[in-house]
Amino acid sequence: MAERGPSAGFSLVEVMCAMAIAAMSLIVLFRGLGSSQLAASYLELQMGARVIAQSILSDERQATGTAAGNREGDSGIYHWQLEIAPAEVDGVGKLPTGFRLYRLTVAVNWQPRGHLVVDTLKLGK
Repeated sequence: MAERGPSAGFSLVEVMCAMAIAAMSLIVLFRGLGSSQLAASYLELQMGARVIAQSILSDERQATGTAAGNREGDSGIYHWQLEIAPAEVDGVGKLPTGFRLYRLTVAVNWQPRGHLVVDTLKLGK
């Protein structure tokens, strides 16, 4: 059997350095995973708010009568507000008799600080 010399194996300093590097790498990895999870959660809430806003606008666009005013309500964790106001838009020619252009604006809020605003125009009586 061959004898081991003093250079065989790792010293305590080398092992400690390797463990410190591994610990720092794990910290960075877990921070990255945590921030990715937060971003995915925020994106899911944002998409839910967008679906609610589009649904409200779609319902209002399909309604036969349009009147200026405000409405609001809750849908799960989301609180929405619909504002219907007469719109003045440059470049729009003469509208048909009895019709008017309305601006529909939906604001959707959710906790802790989520906010989405979507608007569109509607030709109505």
